[in-house]
Amino acid sequence: MTVPRRHVAGLQGAWLRLKWIGRILWNIARRAEAAKSYPDRVVEVLWNQLPVAVRSWRVVQAIGRLIHRRARRLQQRGGGNQTANYTRFFRNLPQLELIRDLTGETPRGVPLKIAVLGCSTGAELYSAVWVMRTAWPQREVQALGIDLSEAWIQTAASGVYPLHLAEVAGISEGSYEGLFSRHGDTLHVQQWLKEGVRWWVGDVCSSDLAAEFGLQDVVFANNFLFHMDAKRSGTCLRNLARLVAPSGYLVLSGVDLDVRSRTVRELGLSPVTARLEDIYTAEEGMLTAWPFRFWGLEPIDRKRQDWPTRYTTVFRLPDAVREVRARTSEAAGPRNPGAAKRELEC
Repeated sequence: MTVPRRHVAGLQGAWLRLKWIGRILWNIARRAEAAKSYPDRVVEVLWNQLPVAVRSWRVVQAIGRLIHRRARRLQQRGGGNQTANYTRFFRNLPQLELIRDLTGETPRGVPLKIAVLGCSTGAELYSAVWVMRTAWPQREVQALGIDLSEAWIQTAASGVYPLHLAEVAGISEGSYEGLFSRHGDTLHVQQWLKEGVRWWVGDVCSSDLAAEFGLQDVVFANNFLFHMDAKRSGTCLRNLARLVAPSGYLVLSGVDLDVRSRTVRELGLSPVTARLEDIYTAEEGMLTAWPFRFWGLEPIDRKRQDWPTRYTTVFRLPDAVREVRARTSEAAGPRNPGAAKRELEC
């Protein structure tokens, strides 16, 4: 069957018109997508032009909280950004010093148990162990690092850090006595810090951690909860509290402040306000990221009624709050024998 030439020409003309319309629609869509972020960039430029004194006004901070709320709602989480592996040695030294002082009353002969959840490549755990063992050389310190990434756990267990890594930025072999020994272009964590340290590949939000490892005197849970939505981070925080021993401490930064305030009140945790401002402002990059990044920290507002709970990063589990851990404390005991393959020891 032969198609008349006029029909062929008509079809070709219609195809060309469709292609032309398609190109127009594609250009419109592309420009519209690019324009979505344009108002945000304008607002950010204007915000950055404001004097520091003006940014401290309550009405301006209220606007900033609205901007930050939008950033938390729209920005992609889950570690796909510059905070995915944001860790370095002694990142928050005031926080470590406070924990050192708070745990100084631990009875002699009783080991101090520390767990660092979301430990990444181990910089925070080794920093905590160094602070504790340097201050209390006669005390036994047992440390546990848990992370979902096997590659990071392997790096942590090795304790070897090339000089170009962010973890050791600004640190040399002699910065902290006994911490590192240098071998060529790498820094190696010294063996006395690696003793008594266990590394584990697993989910830090698991409700089975207390049954696996027993209750811990100090639990660090820094800078990973803000990658989760409010519901999941709240559930994870409740599971973390079950890992803390009575009168122990939960160290909790890098989490949506509304979630933290609400959840720690529900759990009956007591905020430790000593050195609050030093600790809160130690990570300057997170302060300057507010209000335009979901992981940014809002300025401290002491006029809020909930300011101690909202801005504190160290919380104490009162001895009386046993219902938080009742189910896991009874189950605490020998770890699951079949899970040993996921553990790395120094």
